[in-house]
Amino acid sequence: MSRRGVLKLGGVGVAAVAAPALLSACGRGEDPNSITVQVAQSPTAPAGQRRILAAMQKKFEAAHPGASVRFNVVTLGSAVTTSVITAATSRDGPDIFEVSPQTLPTGQAVGVFEVLSDSDWAAVGGKGRYLPTALAATGRTTDELVGIPYYASTMAMYYNRRTFQQAGITAPPQTWTEFVDIGRQLSAPAQGRYAVGLGAAEPSDPWHVIWLLTTQLGGELISADGRTSRLNSPQVVEATSFWLDWIAKYGIANRRDATNVSAEQIKQFTAGTTAMFCCGFTQAISSMGGTGVADDWALAGNPTVPYGRTALPAGQKPVQTYLGGATWAISKYTRNRTLALGMAKIMGDPDIQRMTWQEVGGIPVTTETFTAYPETKQGVWAVTYEAAVNAAPTPWSPSFAQVSPLLSAAVKPSFAELAANGTYDPAALRKQLDTADQTLAQALESER
Repeated sequence: MSRRGVLKLGGVGVAAVAAPALLSACGRGEDPNSITVQVAQSPTAPAGQRRILAAMQKKFEAAHPGASVRFNVVTLGSAVTTSVITAATSRDGPDIFEVSPQTLPTGQAVGVFEVLSDSDWAAVGGKGRYLPTALAATGRTTDELVGIPYYASTMAMYYNRRTFQQAGITAPPQTWTEFVDIGRQLSAPAQGRYAVGLGAAEPSDPWHVIWLLTTQLGGELISADGRTSRLNSPQVVEATSFWLDWIAKYGIANRRDATNVSAEQIKQFTAGTTAMFCCGFTQAISSMGGTGVADDWALAGNPTVPYGRTALPAGQKPVQTYLGGATWAISKYTRNRTLALGMAKIMGDPDIQRMTWQEVGGIPVTTETFTAYPETKQGVWAVTYEAAVNAAPTPWSPSFAQVSPLLSAAVKPSFAELAANGTYDPAALRKQLDTADQTLAQALESER
């Protein structure tokens, strides 16, 4: 693959090759008994993450006398993709990259991540120790796995049980029609009271919500074969419009919330000013303790039946979430694959998995963890566990990483209109989605 092709696949532009500081920070050095793992800093629990890494280091160095491991923590999500692409051009960098499942296709496309062999899997404890959905997210097919699951993160709906009970609502919504109906029942726009919180200005939030609603309508953001962009399909337009209409048409979310990020969305919920928010990730659980809703909040699966319908389209499976979280991918250019695999095996051990669950809210992905620590799938965690084992896949495409910024840019003008006057222009929204679709189509074409 050409150097130009590498840069196109990452979608990060020429700046990717001008990163000597990042490269030197992530390089392995010359010690043959030392490995380096690059991880992304936890945005919600950095202190807890440091404790996890210290525990991993201690366990690794005890199991491999004379060897050492160093963790490089990067603070920006974009730095992860940049370092993967830089490794492709320099043939250097960390021995192990911690990346999201959605970044793995880029690493494979540029040649940094390779398909793991049977002996590789045996070294980390075998494929059988991992949840099938977690494994499925780490490769194009089950025979082409390039990553090792670390922890999972799933989307769910957070709701206030006390608020629901006071209004005589006995159960969380199962359909989006029920979601709107409950939202209307709990909202009083004339009094400035709204049931639903938004995090639309969070850069990653638009694709999460639009992907979910589109998939439930039987649509796709990228075709299953990874070749065709569908960001302006009828299903995407319907899904996006429905989301915007929570403010514009149904009055269940405050127009001022159109510029909220996820931290503000969570803060509103824990303060009791909203009664529910959907597509919230597992990590938000750590924000509930010690707040006004500590004894009242609950989790439910996201509604699965599209608005205005009483059932899913024929043959359509219920979809509540995709599988996010973290995977570990061993660099093709590691000088000590044996030690890297040994580190990855420890990462999947029940004590480390449980600690990750406790400290940062990561759902365990090794089956022995659930056996050893059944609390990891009980109580509110039963919802996240069921979501994880039934999660739907996202397209295996190097260009899928571009979906998030493209959809964020496409909906931003409409949400700005909503914040200003409570309405948006459907024609302008369609034009923005057309532009996003054209850009993604060009990126997909460059992969061929």
